[in-house]
Amino acid sequence: MERSVWKISARFGSGLLCGLTLSACGPSPNSTIDTTPLTGRDIFVTRCTACHQVDGAGIPGNCPPFQGSPRLAGPSDALIRLVLLGQRGPLERDGQTYKGIMPSWRGDLSDEQVADVLNYILTTWSPQARKISKDDVAQVRLETANSKLLPAGQ
Repeated sequence: MERSVWKISARFGSGLLCGLTLSACGPSPNSTIDTTPLTGRDIFVTRCTACHQVDGAGIPGNCPPFQGSPRLAGPSDALIRLVLLGQRGPLERDGQTYKGIMPSWRGDLSDEQVADVLNYILTTWSPQARKISKDDVAQVRLETANSKLLPAGQ
């Protein structure tokens, strides 16, 4: 696989490789919730770093950085909703536009896993933030049962 990706990249340019890499950050269409016990960091590394990067710096023009994010300082239910529903850009922050798409993880992560990954993100990039419980996630999951992908800026 690795060799064929490099051949594709060499023939069609790095844009295709970037597109292939970014498409890997979303859930598969036939996904089911994986209940394997993982830490919030494990979930972040396996599900989030393709777009948000290991250091939370994001990707210019695609994903905003976590450091200094007003969303992390905002209400817990908004963060939970973002992870469960995903969001389509563009998003403005600090004078820069981000056009990436945050995939929905509703069908892939349990309430406890959503809480764990959000608590890892909050502890790492917004240490003064409150803790999110699996019950908080369950409540938002119930409230958003019939909701679709969030539009930009929500």
